[in-house]
Amino acid sequence: MKKKILIVYASYGSGHKSVAEYVYEYFKEHSNDLEIKIIDIMEYGNLIAKLNVKMFNLCFKFQNSFSSTIGYELFDSKIATSPYKEIVRLLFKSDLTTDILTYKPDVLIATHFFGGIVMGKINKKYKLNTKIITIITDYASHAIWLQNHKRESAIVVSNEIVGRELLKFGVPAEKIFPFGIPLSSKFKKVDANTSKIKFKYNIKNHNLTFLFFGGGSLGSSYTYGYLKEILKLKLNINIIFVSGKNVKLQNRCNNYIKRENIKNVTVLGFTKDISNLLNIADVVITKPGGLSVTEALEMKTPMILIPGNGGQENHNAKFVTKNHFGLRIRNARQLAKTVKKLTENKKIIQEMYQNLKNYEENTSVQKLFNLVLEMENLK
Repeated sequence: MKKKILIVYASYGSGHKSVAEYVYEYFKEHSNDLEIKIIDIMEYGNLIAKLNVKMFNLCFKFQNSFSSTIGYELFDSKIATSPYKEIVRLLFKSDLTTDILTYKPDVLIATHFFGGIVMGKINKKYKLNTKIITIITDYASHAIWLQNHKRESAIVVSNEIVGRELLKFGVPAEKIFPFGIPLSSKFKKVDANTSKIKFKYNIKNHNLTFLFFGGGSLGSSYTYGYLKEILKLKLNINIIFVSGKNVKLQNRCNNYIKRENIKNVTVLGFTKDISNLLNIADVVITKPGGLSVTEALEMKTPMILIPGNGGQENHNAKFVTKNHFGLRIRNARQLAKTVKKLTENKKIIQEMYQNLKNYEENTSVQKLFNLVLEMENLK
């Protein structure tokens, strides 16, 4: 009988979902001994849960990072987050418990803390023995991820530094696995013909290419102002601007470019061609989401980090700047000045690239797969 794996994410932004899908794809491809299922836990959310997701997406879309940062720091303690497990239980319909009990997973892999908390409750109430693996999808820990650690079999973290943070919180060393944030094993398989990719995205010269992620799959309206500030300088560079699923943002950028007769900017909507885009870029401009940072690290692309959703993303940004993998800016005007500075002094980009070359290659998803096999005595 096949062992059952349930992969759970929560649709807050796109990072948790993407990591879950990377894990799902790898597991499906590499084992015939596992039955694998993936769910968005928010599909089981009640009205309160759905309103919570909408509020998060609105804050992200319009860069309301102040409130999320305050909330993040305020609740980063055992005492402040202790009631959270009970609050999470109230967010979901009974269908979630019914479906999990019907599937009866041997291992649950969660890319959002909701998954582990819910499974921990079900294990306790219904006397199940489902092993829980939680993947922290950022470059810092937070108490809210760790309230359930006594009921978890493993916690996968981005690096040894985060692992040491967990030890201070009281998580046993044998539960901590500094594998990195999982990426698709296919992520780094780029088209060797970079000239073809450059031509595809309208790069027809040898000027620096700046890849600008305008806000993940959701798209963020505030990045329009950031792009405009760069364009006002009329620099001899190439810009690929990715607006995500925000069609209004895409149209607004295209209208501005057409009105001003700008020739060096290509505007894209939602795309899955991330690795090829990062491969042809000299610098990526992005908010410091956990997955965005991980993808740039894997492709060795220097970063300029713009303000994101606050909270954990501030810690992600600190990780990048501390290791000299990228630069951090606070507003649109500072971004424009930084881009100009890099075009005038390419040595700064080269130094960041050299630091990135020393960063270890991401093999997290393979390590996670092997860990599950060991847990289920399949290896």
